[in-house]
Amino acid sequence: MTGGDGISVVHVRGPHGCSYRVGERPHDIMARSRTWMLWLPWAAMGGVSVLQYGYGVAIAMARQTHGLNAVAAFWVIALWVIFQAGAAAATAIFRCRLNISPSTAMSVGAILAEIGPLTLSLARDLGSAVLGYSALSGIGAGIVYATCLSMVAHWYPEQRGTKVGLVSGAFGYGAVPFIVVFTTVLQPHNRPGVFIAVGLCVLVVVAACGAVFRDPPPDWWPAEVDPKLWNVDKRLNRSLVGNAPAIRQFSPIETVRTPAFALLYVIGVVASAAALLAIVYVPSIAMIHGVSPVLAAAAVAVLALVSGTGRSIANRISDRFGRRQTLGPVLAAQGCALLGIAFSASAGSAGGIIAFAALSGWAGGAFYALCISLVTDYFGARHAVANFGMIYSVKVFGGLIGVGLPTLLIPSGRFDAAFVAAGL
Repeated sequence: MTGGDGISVVHVRGPHGCSYRVGERPHDIMARSRTWMLWLPWAAMGGVSVLQYGYGVAIAMARQTHGLNAVAAFWVIALWVIFQAGAAAATAIFRCRLNISPSTAMSVGAILAEIGPLTLSLARDLGSAVLGYSALSGIGAGIVYATCLSMVAHWYPEQRGTKVGLVSGAFGYGAVPFIVVFTTVLQPHNRPGVFIAVGLCVLVVVAACGAVFRDPPPDWWPAEVDPKLWNVDKRLNRSLVGNAPAIRQFSPIETVRTPAFALLYVIGVVASAAALLAIVYVPSIAMIHGVSPVLAAAAVAVLALVSGTGRSIANRISDRFGRRQTLGPVLAAQGCALLGIAFSASAGSAGGIIAFAALSGWAGGAFYALCISLVTDYFGARHAVANFGMIYSVKVFGGLIGVGLPTLLIPSGRFDAAFVAAGL
């Protein structure tokens, strides 16, 4: 058949119920290389990362200098995680059903996301903080997260795991510059100005990147790669060495009925709770045990940096040795990391906290990277984005368990117990 502008398009039927639209090149569709749809989502993801990874550091510094209510402050981020995960899970479905363009979704996400830091600069009560930061900003961050991942997944169908892992990694290390700013600049007298500047930065970066987003046609496949060979040739597709492809294409409704989905969901709840516990509470447990605020913030910065950069490493390992075979050691590493953080904090060892925070960051990031590939391997590529969105909703429960429940320990300052319980 012939596509737009007289371009020859071929629909190829692949194994396991897959279909591929071959012939159009990215320049034919959007007048630019598809690398734009890799690095722009990467930058936008980095722009919203401060809302999750930077919050714990900002609150720790604010408590040091401003006397905020600790329980209320941590419940704000716990609820943010719930709204962010729920919005991310729903975005793929609503974008498809309502035919919302990615640029429109990113504009809405940018406006909502920047409300969070602006709220922290102005709010004087818990209700305002929950509405502005937890709800509106959380929903905005979820929209941006899901839209960025779907953009990369659709434009890189033959490298979905690797490229999505790269972009999702920016959700970790993108917060590092902001953490440095919070550590070195944030003071009681400039707190509103710093948070307003962060909010404007989020708005500008996300909106500017999202304005260029464009979806490829359904089932689009790059013309330079033979889709039939890609599904059978282990020399061309190295991920086939340790991973069998899905036996057919599962719809989201079919996916949720499988035992594999239920098991992966349970694992995801525990793993996300453990990762969020470390992200949010490492600065507090370190400072309670006498570690300086600068070193406590450094632990979170290292955690975020390793969480982002480690995702690609996890994908490469799983391509060779298998997703399931890699997942077990990753989860074990997360457990050991939390136990190590608790032990290092009780011993007052800043170096130990930083080292185990790095291990926790790598394991937490690797888990999400492996999930993206596991969903495709088990349930097929056609509905991979929507199916991963359902798995990503584990963060709703992870936020309650890993961030909300530990607030019960704030009066006693015994965060060690939460880290030990989660690690075990």
